[in-house]
Amino acid sequence: MVAATSLKSWREVTLNCPVCRSFELGSTDLESNLTSFRCPSCRGNWIRGAQYWKWLEEHGPNLPERDDQDSGLSLAEPGTPIDCPECRFRMVKYLVGHGFNFTLDQCDGCKGIWLDRNEWDALKERNLHDDLNAMFTPFWQANAQKEIRRRHLEQIYVSRFGEEDYAEIKRIRAWLDTRTNKEEFLAYLTDQDPFNV
Repeated sequence: MVAATSLKSWREVTLNCPVCRSFELGSTDLESNLTSFRCPSCRGNWIRGAQYWKWLEEHGPNLPERDDQDSGLSLAEPGTPIDCPECRFRMVKYLVGHGFNFTLDQCDGCKGIWLDRNEWDALKERNLHDDLNAMFTPFWQANAQKEIRRRHLEQIYVSRFGEEDYAEIKRIRAWLDTRTNKEEFLAYLTDQDPFNV
């Protein structure tokens, strides 16, 4: 009898928002057959890891990513560390990449996922909502880090060369990459006086 009363169903457990902390999360349907727990204040969503995996299995084949969708949804990335609303472990932040500047939080203990306001919708627009499991892999994270470094270097080049000159040098570089005698062109361009022989 004691064991029966001390064990609560996972549906009966009260979950507080990991961001707002004082607001209780309410059960809602994020997708057909995918339940999330939403904060009424910050509108973030908590998805249980097992539920997401079950939804993935029922969802069907992985949808191809769409690069042409961007409705400009307002995102709410607090950027501060948060704790799992279920097991209280500190959650790990994972880069989304693919042009997105926000992170997803996952609990290493129960594998639950926290998405801040509109993050699910932004991912869904691009058909990345069925790739959350892949986003937590070292391969995905390495590519996301590479994307950040690339954007950072582009900002440096733009500030150093100016926008117009950087666009032009990128065009020339792309043209050079199509030439079989690229090294000869580069030697000509870098020689102080190519006619002084």
